[in-house]
Amino acid sequence: MPKPRKSLFTEPYCQIIRRLIARRKELGMTQWDMAKAYGEDQSFVSRIERLQRRLDVYEYTVFCRILRIDPGEYLRPIWEQLPEPDSSA
Repeated sequence: MPKPRKSLFTEPYCQIIRRLIARRKELGMTQWDMAKAYGEDQSFVSRIERLQRRLDVYEYTVFCRILRIDPGEYLRPIWEQLPEPDSSA
């Protein structure tokens, strides 16, 4: 099995962040609004959106709750783009 690698700069991760940014803007929320709802400062959201800080699974689900989106449905397009795992391993 290949060694897992950091996903911070992979295209699927970048797509997730771009979709979250688009949704935030669609709702008319600023980074300040998002940070306040999350309980952090604006720089926290900024670092995530500029890909300087990785968004973990729990944080992702909280962001989705704030942005009123279903976490699974939001990930489905990225999941569908992933190649099937090698079944011979």
